[in-house]
This record gives sequence, structure tokens and C-alpha cells, in this order.
Amino acid sequence: MTSHFKPTKKNILAFMGIFILVFSILFFLSEYFHDVIYGFSEKIHSLTILVEYLKTSIELTFIFIAVKNWKPIYRWISGKREFRGTGDEFTFPKDKVKAIIIPVSRTEQPEWIIRHLEPKYVAFLYTGERKNHVIELINLFSKKIHFAHTLKEIEQGKDMLSDPDNPNETKEIVKKFIEGFIAQGIKEENIFVDTTGGKVPMSIGAFQAAEEMGVSSIYIVGKGNNGNIKEPTLREQGYPIFLSRKNE
Repeated sequence: MTSHFKPTKKNILAFMGIFILVFSILFFLSEYFHDVIYGFSEKIHSLTILVEYLKTSIELTFIFIAVKNWKPIYRWISGKREFRGTGDEFTFPKDKVKAIIIPVSRTEQPEWIIRHLEPKYVAFLYTGERKNHVIELINLFSKKIHFAHTLKEIEQGKDMLSDPDNPNETKEIVKKFIEGFIAQGIKEENIFVDTTGGKVPMSIGAFQAAEEMGVSSIYIVGKGNNGNIKEPTLREQGYPIFLSRKNE
């Protein structure tokens, strides 16, 4: 189950299907028993009765859905979250990895992600001190990656963090990136938020944004000294894990 209840297209279609079924059963049962008692010549066409059918059908449909989905609904009402898949190795197919948001501290870890997870779209979370790293990465991969910002926009400091110790600022910027990817037609299940680089408050803000937007968050475990990636061209230098998985 997901960590929070969302009215997805699948849920809406299920609701409509159950509603039509319940309404049809109630309607035909009422018609049947009315015909048996009063005969075919005196059918009820009262608007009040039709409204009651609709009301009862909706109530029964909601009851059915509530019983079937009581756990996610309870978590949604109570505000409790479930972090599914924490620590699991990231084995998502590469063709499903459409977009990744990457915090930048050193160039090696973002480069490793781009080379080996092969996203189509990338947004960088950066500070003024790391602006040159972002410019270097964009120059390196500009022919194969759609970046959220152009070189000129990075040079001008667009969406640059002014306070890396403020997780709320990070959260708002990451949510803006996610909303931008969704607006381009990328589904939530194909968007990922990396939490490896940057300062701890940046990782916290990025993780919170991913949770609130319903996308998966990941972490890159480096195999070099101090858990860092030394040679990003080598796949074996690291491996990604889920912090919270929102997709299947």
C-alpha cells in the first residue's frame, strides 16, 4: 500500500463502477417488487424515490470503498505515513526512470546518477558555492539530458538555495521541480528525488517534498573512502537504494 490515500484514476473508475452496479441492483429490485405487488400498470416514476436510490447507492458505495481501503484511509486521516521499501536496492528499469532531482555538493555523485540511472530529465538542487559544479555537469551532459535550467539560468542563480540550512526552502524548490516535471507529462511514479548530496537540512527538505508529492526518494551508497564515489564512470563505485518507494 502507498503511504497515503489519493483519489487516483483507478480509484475513481472503481467508484463509478461500484456506484453503477449498486444503483442498478437497487433500481431493478425495487421495480421487481413493485411489479409483483401492484402490477405492471402502476410503475413508480417519482423523482423523490429516484433521488433516494441515488443517495442510497452513493452511501453504500462509500461504505464498500471504506471497508476495502480502511488502512490507507486511516493513515490519511490520522496523518501517519508508511515508508515502504526503505533500504531496498533500486532495481527500477532504466526506461522507467524519466526524471531525477539531484542535490549537488560534489560532481562525482550527480555524474554517477546520470551515467548509470540514465534519467531523461534532471533538475539540480544547488547553492551559490556549488554553481560551478552544476555548470560543469550541464556542459558534460547537455547533448543527452533535458535539464530543468539552462546554463544562463544557472549563472543567474535561478532556483538557487539561499539558505542550505533551511529545509523548508529546499522542500519548496524540490516541490516546484516535481510540479514542473508533472506539467511536462511525466508521471509521479517515474520521478525520483535523490537525497545523497548537499547538507543534512537539504536532504531532509528533499525527502519531505518527495513524500508530500507522492514520489520515490533514493540514496546513493558509495563504495569509495568515506562512502564517496571516486570514479563516476564505474558502475561498481556505488549502488542506489530506496528511502521511500511510491511505485511498483
